[in-house]
Amino acid sequence: MSGISVSEGRVCIIKVNEMTSVKEGLDHIKNSLIDFTTSTKVQDSTLDTYIFLDLSPFNIINSSLIGILGSIIMDPKIQLLALCGVQPSVADILKRFGVVSEEGKKRTYSSKKIKENLSKVFTFNSIEEGLACLNPA
Repeated sequence: MSGISVSEGRVCIIKVNEMTSVKEGLDHIKNSLIDFTTSTKVQDSTLDTYIFLDLSPFNIINSSLIGILGSIIMDPKIQLLALCGVQPSVADILKRFGVVSEEGKKRTYSSKKIKENLSKVFTFNSIEEGLACLNPA
């Protein structure tokens, strides 16, 4: 007889469909992340939450978005922060600020709490590739 494992969770995909400027797109993503993660639907729930963030339209990000990502990393309700479509210039920024580890190494100047939760952060080439990790075949 084989064992059956059932997990419940919530999946949120955040992507910008249209934007007139990079700043507008980054503000939209930042506000969406704040609204979603601080909502009572997430905070009062017992379900795991998985966030998929499409960064493909951006070749630069700002410090306020990096700060929000740091807060999300430390939120115990968030089990996965998938950064999808990350361009090389954005990946460099994320590594520099300790949001994404370099080759599995934790940044020495990252806070202890961020270091402990970096395993929640993954990068994927696309949202589809990221979603596939939820149901490995």
